Amino acid sequence: MRAFLFALTFLGAAIASAQTIRPEALRGIMRFLSSDLLEGRGTGARGYQIAAEYVASQLESLGIAPGANGTYFQSVPFLRTTVDGQQSWVRIGDKTLRYDVDFIAYGEPLRDVADVDAAVVFVGYGVTAPERGYDDYKGIDTKGRIVAFLTGGPSSFPSEERAHYGATTTKLNNAADHGAVGTISLRTPYAERMYAWARSVRQSHLGGMNWLEADATPHATRREVLGQVTMSRSGAEALFGSAAAFDETVAAVEKGERRSGELPVRAAIHVVSTHARLESPNVVGVLGGSDPALRNEYVVYSGHLDHLGITDPVDGDSINNGALDNASGIAAMLEIARAFVEAPRRPRRSILFLATTGEEKGLRGADYFANNPTVPLQSIVANVNVDEILMQTRTRDVVLIGAEHSTLSDVAASVARRANVSISPDPYPDEAVFVRSDQYPFVKRGVPAVFVLAGYRAVDPNVDAQKLQMQWITTLYHTPKDDMTQPIDFGEGAMVTDFAWRLGHAVANATARPQWKKGDFFGTTFGR
Repeated sequence: MRAFLFALTFLGAAIASAQTIRPEALRGIMRFLSSDLLEGRGTGARGYQIAAEYVASQLESLGIAPGANGTYFQSVPFLRTTVDGQQSWVRIGDKTLRYDVDFIAYGEPLRDVADVDAAVVFVGYGVTAPERGYDDYKGIDTKGRIVAFLTGGPSSFPSEERAHYGATTTKLNNAADHGAVGTISLRTPYAERMYAWARSVRQSHLGGMNWLEADATPHATRREVLGQVTMSRSGAEALFGSAAAFDETVAAVEKGERRSGELPVRAAIHVVSTHARLESPNVVGVLGGSDPALRNEYVVYSGHLDHLGITDPVDGDSINNGALDNASGIAAMLEIARAFVEAPRRPRRSILFLATTGEEKGLRGADYFANNPTVPLQSIVANVNVDEILMQTRTRDVVLIGAEHSTLSDVAASVARRANVSISPDPYPDEAVFVRSDQYPFVKRGVPAVFVLAGYRAVDPNVDAQKLQMQWITTLYHTPKDDMTQPIDFGEGAMVTDFAWRLGHAVANATARPQWKKGDFFGTTFGR
């Protein structure tokens, strides 16, 4: 801790004298990246490649060196999987469910045709957490069966542990480890309220992507699981026999009751997929550090450059421009890069700037980088992630997802005092944002990380910032309406960006690197 404070004192003048983050620069970068001409920056699409070239040129113009073996581009090999909805079906007993209406799928990367017919076992949230004495699979035989589970995780868990156990990959691995041959994901009432089924259907039509291992195996897959689908409310009612039975089960599980057990039905899943190989780059740049002893260590700033691309239209518009999600984070990262370059002193550690691809496909680009870093993994001391800065109104606070798990929380508190900004807790623990943005792959590789978000304590006492955020999440998020015509307060964006710059600056100049806190779940599970 003293090392962090020393760095803050030693370089306070450098921070104070650096040019302020420019709201007009955020606006200009966001306007270009969210232009219709880039067609939503879909992973692997031409619009994304244009965006990648733009970010690389901006880094080059600032004097930021290429960070991927002499180039700005780390090419990520992908397998894209798309479902043929007309040939795919699910049967519950003698009832055939309707694709897009009762269920959706993202396809099976390991096979063209997924077929599984088995008894169904309901396993609550599908979570096994030995350290919390919790196991939805306890005493239940799921070998050779299809497991059905609710989205999310137990409310008794701390929010970020709940997010970890509620993550799709965590549940897939747990199901496979328990011998399941198929999975059915059931949306909770919260998920139904927050994310309209039509939005999920529209995004599912884009298919899924997995990055490829050196032997061409799709990463994050389990061959034992033969079929995976997500059911709507109507599909869940068919599975449980009635709306009342499903509602009663969900209510009991949400209260903490254990309701795992075999359902009196069999399910047959038949999913037909097509596959295509493609490549899409992460953009990587490095600003060399000034300290001979520390310049071979790195603070990584990340933000995802991709968005959804072109989808089924909403009110006649099919281009998902992704202005706040996440042209805002890329604009912030480029302004942070400029602030580092123009500061009176270079940081002691090197700064690596990472604009990722495939985030909307499941954090794929960040996961590829974390598993195939362009610098030694052990040299990465921290990750500061900037994604989806909700700039509806000016606030007095920021939200720092993940900071409390490491000594990043100590330096963040010191930075907040100097910046006259307060730090607020996560207002939406059910959103599981800790596992839904690019800091999570770094955490899984043992790197302390923090996700910097806009706060919700409005400067204007007549404005309910949290209500504005919730309205955005439920009406504009992942739709073509996330464009530059929506009300945007670029001063708020500048405040959040300035905080992220100060935080990374302090970490880059501290003598000690961030450490996981003793006994922390993520440090114990993934820490080095």
